[in-house]
Amino acid sequence: MGTTQFDTYLKLLSDRQRRRIICRLRAETAGQTTVEDLVDHLYGDEPASPTAAHPDRDQLSIQLVHTHLPKLDEHGLVHYDRENNAVRYQSDEQVETILDALPVDVAQTTPGP
Repeated sequence: MGTTQFDTYLKLLSDRQRRRIICRLRAETAGQTTVEDLVDHLYGDEPASPTAAHPDRDQLSIQLVHTHLPKLDEHGLVHYDRENNAVRYQSDEQVETILDALPVDVAQTTPGP
């Protein structure tokens, strides 16, 4: 993996929502899901913290559809089918290595105890 590609992956994975999207898709047995199911999962897993801003479902959906999924699709980490609102994970060994190397509380898809 070249330095430029490595930097790109680090920049993509620096965003918590994108890490959560990839982790959720990795956990899907079929490797794909719908945007609605992804929003349900991500919204349901948001920690209830008085200090953290908690986006509403619509805001989260807009962020996924207009920012995170297109960016991940552009870099080949997911296939985002806008017409069918389907998202499929495109396995990438380097990205998985980076995610697996992160501490659990940073890479996990659900809030810890």
